[in-house]
Amino acid sequence: MTEAVAVCGSLPARLDARKINGVLAMGRPSFGSRLYSWVTRWPHITSLLLAIAIVVIVAAGLVYFAPEKVRDAALKIKNDANLVAQLLPATLPEPSKIESAYWLPQNWSSRQRYWFHHTSQGTATIPVPYQWFLALERPELSFSYTSLSDEDYLRRLGFIPSPSSKGFAGNAPSYGYHDDALNGGTATPGWAPSVPDNPNALPVGFAILKGGVDPTTGAPYEDQIGLTCAACHTGHLEYKNVSIRFDGGPAMVNLGEVERVIGLSIGYTLMLPWRFERFASKLERIKGQSVDRKQIRGDLELALQKIKNQKAATDRLLTGQGVADLDEGFGRLDALNRIGNQVFYTNLLDPVTGEHRDPLLKGNFARHDAPVSFPPIWGTPYFLWAQYDASVLNELVRNSGEALGVSAKINMTAAAPGRPLFASSIHLSEVARFEELLRGADPFSAGDAGRRKFTGLVAPRWKDAQEKLRGDPAWAIDEKLVEQGRDLYRTHCFECHRGPVNDTAFDKKWPEDSFWSPENPDRSAKNEKNWLEIGGRHYFNVVQMPVTAIGTDPQQSSVLTTRRVHLPESLGLNPADDLNKAGGCGLPADKGTDPLFVLALMDVVGKTIDQWMIANGTSEETKRQMWGPRKNCQNQRVYVGARASRNGKDEVVLALEPQYRARPLDGVWATAPYLHNGSVPTLRDMLVPQGERPTSFCVGSRAFDPVNVGLLTKAQSADSCAPGLTNFDVSLLGNSNRGHSFEGKETDLRRLPPGVIGPELTDAERRALIEYLKTL
Repeated sequence: MTEAVAVCGSLPARLDARKINGVLAMGRPSFGSRLYSWVTRWPHITSLLLAIAIVVIVAAGLVYFAPEKVRDAALKIKNDANLVAQLLPATLPEPSKIESAYWLPQNWSSRQRYWFHHTSQGTATIPVPYQWFLALERPELSFSYTSLSDEDYLRRLGFIPSPSSKGFAGNAPSYGYHDDALNGGTATPGWAPSVPDNPNALPVGFAILKGGVDPTTGAPYEDQIGLTCAACHTGHLEYKNVSIRFDGGPAMVNLGEVERVIGLSIGYTLMLPWRFERFASKLERIKGQSVDRKQIRGDLELALQKIKNQKAATDRLLTGQGVADLDEGFGRLDALNRIGNQVFYTNLLDPVTGEHRDPLLKGNFARHDAPVSFPPIWGTPYFLWAQYDASVLNELVRNSGEALGVSAKINMTAAAPGRPLFASSIHLSEVARFEELLRGADPFSAGDAGRRKFTGLVAPRWKDAQEKLRGDPAWAIDEKLVEQGRDLYRTHCFECHRGPVNDTAFDKKWPEDSFWSPENPDRSAKNEKNWLEIGGRHYFNVVQMPVTAIGTDPQQSSVLTTRRVHLPESLGLNPADDLNKAGGCGLPADKGTDPLFVLALMDVVGKTIDQWMIANGTSEETKRQMWGPRKNCQNQRVYVGARASRNGKDEVVLALEPQYRARPLDGVWATAPYLHNGSVPTLRDMLVPQGERPTSFCVGSRAFDPVNVGLLTKAQSADSCAPGLTNFDVSLLGNSNRGHSFEGKETDLRRLPPGVIGPELTDAERRALIEYLKTL
């Protein structure tokens, strides 16, 4: 840098005066002559030029060496500086130091885990071909090659490293894959899955969608990368340089930033010639053949233009609505609104023009304003309602809807020979197998109540993590406190979360209140059973509470109660009628102009499943097995009739009374941050009055606090987060940490105000209850 300043500072003295005088003699003053004149007449100009040169060089150095800091600063400035910020990479957390890694035993073998981690469900989430992703560089201004698919870089986005499928058995242990004691057997005994294709060691949740024919356009596509269930539902925590990993837990990924990183990487590749040449050379090595650089550049430009057009279109829509997306950050996603935007906005774009033929379809786009934590999924195949809002009954519909949301290819524009409506790239047989692996055998088929247990994926256990951490004293369990905590659980938690899944001491003390008891006295009075049998399979009747009663943030529930979508006539959909005909759902007629989003989505997913089965010649017996005994129906409990005025007429329209469901608390110690929107960082904070909870904390680090059980929190709410972490501000829309509160002195649950579920606990009671929750 010093040398560059010296060169700029000496520029005036090195100008050739004879050439300048020659130009002046010809009567044609040039820029060089004027500059020479200014320098000789006004010496202070030299200082000005020097200052400008220094600023330019320092700015270039900052952009090169610290672009993330420049972006953060520019985001605080409006107009041009903010535009500059959008062209620079966001700050990402530095990768933590990990000396060892362990997957906790959860009833799956290493091969079953790896199969779950990397088997494609038919999605193309990453908007570039697989080989491009391997060849692209990080969006950093470097002069040496820095791979976008580098393990440490993807760790900074929250993904968990995974070994290559080449030599999996030899590589697996160094990534924590060990076949530990399997808690009494493996899920789906005798099934040893093949090792899925992951030759380049992409992280957990990345899967290769093999090239095929796009069902919308009929054009061939190259191998793509799609996200699997594991991308969002695989958890890990870090303690003293040890990574503890577990399946089915909430991930801490930042998917919103992944989208942006891809666009920036392509843009940098096109703008900087040396990067384009590196990309082309890398692509040649991957393909094992030369590539047409002109063609590749054109393809990159088209890909970038498509990303820019989509971003510009959504920005215009949000601006027109006078709203903005809520920052999802690490560990959260507005899954419902994202799925709705993908299915009822993006999938309905004309594949040729990229526009909507029906302008009303633009109204289908909704901002991301209801982000939720990725929920744990152990045990969920047996829950009557699995979502936070208890919205969908059938598991195949739920999982296929998720696949559509993470960009499975589907034809929703126009039927064509060989490409009927609702033809898709979804790998439905694999989606069904995922659920089987999670479910295991029906626990009620194993004999008496004392032997019942989940045999699919089970919750991670504190004691297994303690063992991996070599008995660290911070992880020790105080059995006396556990006994006290058990009584407190029965008093304060049982009403909603029911008996614990695996606590024989609880079942012995309160046999009628056992999780496995088909009927509990307190529920029988309401004519409700603990377990329901549907088609020969048992389902746990999770407790549902009105949002107004539980008092937690209502934003997520409002997606289903208020969002409606416009459907083009070409799809031939009438959601309420279609669902009633297919499943006998008994849904009331909806006279609204546009159907509720949730019903429209269920209808589209049902048609997509039916089309897959037709295309694959699925037998009736296989259909029954894949569908399972539950119908594609909505939750009748949440329906209410509401009158609305439309076009000068009073009409009865379908509306919903929002509900949230309470899941059993097995493995709750491993699911921070808490509440459905991730607004409470630790278990201890969940047990204090809502007004005493942290109003700001940092999200993105997996550093674990075993005392308070959850995320490490700030000393003061006003403290800054470490670079790259998300600052969670509970004052923002969708981020409320209110509700589910223990406060006051009222012990009669019938007299508690909304949002309060019990009287305030003492510090000793909190410690005892937390100690017990660790053991679940």
